[in-house]
Order: sequence, then structure tokens, then C-alpha cells
Amino acid sequence: MKKFLLPSMLMFSVFAFAQNRTSINTIPAEPANSFKKTNIAEYKKANTVLNNKTSNQVGSAWFNKVDYIEYLNPGVQVFSAMHVFPDSAIVLGYDSGNQPVYPWIHKAANYMDPSFMAQQTIITDKFATYFMDSISVGYIYERNTGTSDNTADSLIIQIVAENHALDYSLTGPPAFPYQDITYSYTTNNLSGMTVLKRLSIPLTYADTCSGGLYKQIKKATPGIAAQTNSKKIGAVISFKPGYTYTASDILIGDGTNIATKNVFFVLSSEENGASTDPTVYGTGGDYTSDMNMSYILDQSVRYNTNANGWNGYFLPTFAYTTPFAYEHHDIGYKLRVNSVGVNELEQKGFALGQNVPNPYTNSSVVSFELAKDVKSAVFTVTDVMGRVVSSENVGTTTGTHSVNLGVYAAGVYYYSLNIDGNVTTKKMIIE
Repeated sequence: MKKFLLPSMLMFSVFAFAQNRTSINTIPAEPANSFKKTNIAEYKKANTVLNNKTSNQVGSAWFNKVDYIEYLNPGVQVFSAMHVFPDSAIVLGYDSGNQPVYPWIHKAANYMDPSFMAQQTIITDKFATYFMDSISVGYIYERNTGTSDNTADSLIIQIVAENHALDYSLTGPPAFPYQDITYSYTTNNLSGMTVLKRLSIPLTYADTCSGGLYKQIKKATPGIAAQTNSKKIGAVISFKPGYTYTASDILIGDGTNIATKNVFFVLSSEENGASTDPTVYGTGGDYTSDMNMSYILDQSVRYNTNANGWNGYFLPTFAYTTPFAYEHHDIGYKLRVNSVGVNELEQKGFALGQNVPNPYTNSSVVSFELAKDVKSAVFTVTDVMGRVVSSENVGTTTGTHSVNLGVYAAGVYYYSLNIDGNVTTKKMIIE
């Protein structure tokens, strides 16, 4: 299956420099003992699928392309552990000829289109407004630095927003629309991306996956504003070692070569089984079709030496012309659709939701909906004595809006929405 990467004709004038990005024909060798198959029984037990619904509903659900594939074709996809390491100045492991192989995947990422995940219960079209509550990452982590070393490594997760300026198409056939992620090799970080949230998660002995057993990290993501019209949302995964290392250190050991440093893998799947190409669900050039895509930051982009024009971009896993073991990463998003009070909306022409989370400490979000355009909308926070803590003008156009609440002293507060003189008030708690 041959693919070539060309930018969308819509974006040609802006991104003409990217037109030479071409597909990747081969993948670097990796030591055979690094392909540690995960415990599939444990994976399935932790990722049950839900019944399909016919319309958007209030509630929450996990969204994950790996789960979606399992829903469509149970037991077909094959799982592998994909190493993630910040640079190549260390030995990943040794191949069958006892030759050293070096890390070549430095970050993992994906974008998720919630409206396309047919097995979930709450979002079935392109018009839903949702909140993101949590993120999950399927992983294998092994500590090889000894029990006396208590230094924590870190898993870094950056939640990134939709960016239509980076819409492109994989063409071939088959075609596949995708949205890329830009990267600067000089800073070893994202470039030009809107980061909605950054998490730094310590990895300790409690997170170790003894014997290659698959585990999953789930972490709350408070403070991310409401995403309207079923926007895509993405995540970039990095591993930050808490130790120093040299060129002679080893991440993956065997009977001859003993591992000396901790190593982190992201769980990835080949959706149609081993040595197969993926199924394309989206329509090339149609950026309202399935936009679910996983990515890697490979060695050539990390060091700005890619000969196929990919410098400055993450590589979509579908860009590999040969079957690729890491087509979909096990990165999930727990999304929530709130009730905005249908009766209140019909009677008053506007509805005010409860802040989420509540109670909260550092940040919270309130959503409200307007049935029509209004002249004035003022959002006010008061304390229990009725003193105004904050007040701001907010959106006045038809549709759903959100307000990010700031940091206040611990206690009970009230927030009010004044729409052209009509006021609704709710209570919130700061811990």
C-alpha cells in the first residue's frame, strides 16, 4: 500500500513548503526482545466497550481508538510495546546479532475525533459540546536502576487543541485526512501548538510493570475549557528520566546484556493483526470525516535530519508504506456532556450549568447556553456575605459558552449569570 503525503489544497498557499513530505518506506531495526506483548486479558478487562446510542446524551465516557477497533473487530488487533526515550545517546538493546540498537522514537502522540467513536454513549454528531475530565495511557515501565535508587522518572503529557491550519491528507490510495503536530528540534518541544494542559506524572516503583504486564495510568485533567462542535483533542506523550546516563548504558536487557537504566513503553496496536496495513475510515480532503490518528516523533525529526521533508512535524503512523506495529497508541480521553437545563432554557431563553469540578481547589469551568443573541451577559461571583469577588462580561451570541473560574480563598461562594436583567444563581465550594 503506497502512500504519499501532500498538504490539503485548501492550505497549499500557506503550507507550500510542506508539499515535499513523503511517506516512510522502512523503519529502523529494533531488538527482538523489545516487542513485549502485553497481557491482553488484563487489557480487555480494563477496557470494556459500551452500547451505541442514536443521539448525544448527558453523561461521560472513555474515548479511545484502540477500544473502538476492539469494538468493531474483537480479538483481531495485535499489541506491542513501543519505546519512548528523549534521545538516542544510550543503547536501547541488542539485536539477534548482538549489535546495539539505539532509541529512535522520542515522543508518542494522537488526535482523537469524539464524534467518530460509535461505541460510546454521549457524542454521535459534530455539534456536541464536551468537557475533558481525564486522560489514560496504556504503558509498560521497568525500573532497572536498583532498589536503592528512589529517584522518580516522569511521564509528561501535553493536551493539545484542534488546529485546522495543520489539516493535511495522506493520499495513495487509500486517502486519509489527518491533523499534524508541529515540533522544534532546537527546544525539543512542540512548536505553534495550543497546549490546553500539561501534566507531569512521577513514575516510581509502584508503577513498575513486573514481567512485562500491561498497566494503565489514568489522570484527571481539570481546568480545560469546554470544547464545542465535537472538536478533536490530542495528547503528546514524553518520558523524562530522573537519572543520568551514558552511551554504554542499556535500557532493554537480555541474557548477555544486562539493562542498567529505566525504560518506558507506550502500548500500541496493529489494528488488523501482525504485518498488515490499517483500515482507512476517513475520506481524503474531507476534514469532517474520521480524523483519529496516532503519531511518533522519530530520530530523524528529533535531530532535524529527515530526508523526506518531515523536519518540524510529527510522523503519522499511517505514513509508513510497510506494515507498522505501532499504528494506534492506547491513549484515551474521558469526556463529559453536561445538562444545561432544557426547561430553564425554554422558559428563560438561557440556562446556567453547575461548575465542574465542584468542590474545587485551583480551577473550575462553568458552561451556559443562550437560546438567542442577547444584549448583555454578566457573570458575577460573590461570597456568602454578598460581596462581589469578581465580575465580567461574557458571551452574548446564541449557543454554548464557558467561563473559567479563578482561584479564591477556601469557602462557599455564589455565581450568577445576568442576561438582560434576568438573573440565575448557583452555589460553589472552594476547598
